Amino acid sequence: LIVLIFAALIAAVEMYFGFLQRHEVANNVKIDGVYLAQTKQINDFKLSATTGKPFTKENLNGHWTLMFFGFTNCGMVCPATMAAMNGMYKQLEQDLPQTQLPQVVMVSVDPDRDSVKRMKQYVTSFNANFIGARADIEETVALEKQLHNATKKMQVDGAGKNQYTINHSAEVLLFNPKGELQAYLSYPHQAHQMAEDYKLIIKTSV
Repeated sequence: LIVLIFAALIAAVEMYFGFLQRHEVANNVKIDGVYLAQTKQINDFKLSATTGKPFTKENLNGHWTLMFFGFTNCGMVCPATMAAMNGMYKQLEQDLPQTQLPQVVMVSVDPDRDSVKRMKQYVTSFNANFIGARADIEETVALEKQLHNATKKMQVDGAGKNQYTINHSAEVLLFNPKGELQAYLSYPHQAHQMAEDYKLIIKTSV
């Protein structure tokens, strides 16, 4: 099991840095993560959101968006990240006007177990403003690939087929108001650092 987890992590790192080599990275924007001077255009996608409406590429337009890939059965990384984003959001509410607050979206990497109802219960337990989204596995994998989010389903030893975990990339993705990928915020996430990085990026991008 340890060997498989290590192999999955190596594959994720190789895919991530392979992506960075194909995009210009701005060294003058110092954040806890990677700021892309050459933003990445993405293809359209369609998810079902906890708002009761579809969530597509169009929903990224007109505002900044923070997107995290995770799942509701996640043991540590997901709840820690969602809690950090809640802390970040509360700080931004104090520091920025409403029009500059980000849209925060969690996309499930486990659509077999994460229904829209379950996603809503999960994301709103951290912050009532957060959005959860899911799709069938084919659409989910397609979105993960174009955003270079690595996942690996790992069966729990000696358990049934529905007893599994998922290793996944833990960066938070930041999209600009044009719907382009602008930055990756690195894990482990700290609320204060994320808030400062976000404010720096939106100031830089004005």
